[in-house]
Amino acid sequence: MPLHRSDVDHGQIEGLVKKQFGEDFTCLLTRDHPSGRYVKSERPDVIGRPRKVGFLTLGYEVIGQFKDENGDVFEFYREWEADRARAFVEEYKRALGHDLRLQLIG
Repeated sequence: MPLHRSDVDHGQIEGLVKKQFGEDFTCLLTRDHPSGRYVKSERPDVIGRPRKVGFLTLGYEVIGQFKDENGDVFEFYREWEADRARAFVEEYKRALGHDLRLQLIG
C-alpha cells in the first residue's frame, strides 16, 4: 500500500532509498494487479531496482514494501541485508519525524 500521508516528501524518501540501498533502487514502484507486474508510481510503495538486459527493462527486483494503512510498516525481504534496512528505518524516522517499523520477511 503506498504512503498516503500528504505531509511526506516523496522526493526525500526516494533520496533515502538511493542513499541506503544504491542509486539504481527506487521506491516509486507499485504492483499493477491486472498485469501482475511492477510499474512506476507517483507515491512510494515498493522498493526495487530494474532488471535490465542492455537497455531493455525486464521487470524489477523487489526488496521491500511499505505496508499498513499509512505505510507505517516497512517489510524487507532480504534477511542478509537487514542492517541496510535498519539504517533506512532509522534515517527515515530522523529525517521525516514519522514512525516506521521494520518487519523482516524471509
